Amino acid sequence: MKFSFFKNDVTTYWDEVGLIIITLIALIIGILLIVFRPSFWVITESMSICVGVLALLLAVMYIPCIIYRLFENKRTKK
Repeated sequence: MKFSFFKNDVTTYWDEVGLIIITLIALIIGILLIVFRPSFWVITESMSICVGVLALLLAVMYIPCIIYRLFENKRTKK
């Protein structure tokens, strides 16, 4: 497994960018929900914290996926 920007397949570039954006959004939403603990109507503080933790877990689970995609994304010769 050797990482190189020059040997990566450029056709999947937007897939990797999308995965990184989803991970960052989940991370930011998770942190904001845990820190601010919003509560309104039927949503309580504990529900907000639970969803925030789930969003953080989603972001943590996607980090190995991003690393794997960057290292194993090679051009295939036809």
